[in-house]
Amino acid sequence: MDSLLMEEEVSEKLQVSLACLRRWRLQGEGPQYVKMGPMVRYRTKDIEDWLATLPTGGNGHRLSVRSIRRAKLAISA
Repeated sequence: MDSLLMEEEVSEKLQVSLACLRRWRLQGEGPQYVKMGPMVRYRTKDIEDWLATLPTGGNGHRLSVRSIRRAKLAISA
């Protein structure tokens, strides 16, 4: 049986406020949760699955100085 995490543990783990976690839940945007009467709990697997669906940025390649200068020139023009 998976251990169930309390809201405070999840907000700390995700480094978001408790209010943010609750807002996500109300808007249906956060990780899946288990409702047991008035209590809300989260499964570790559901949090990991939700994180895996989030978009990521960057491709791991560093930009050359030349391409950064060109981008700055294009923006300032």
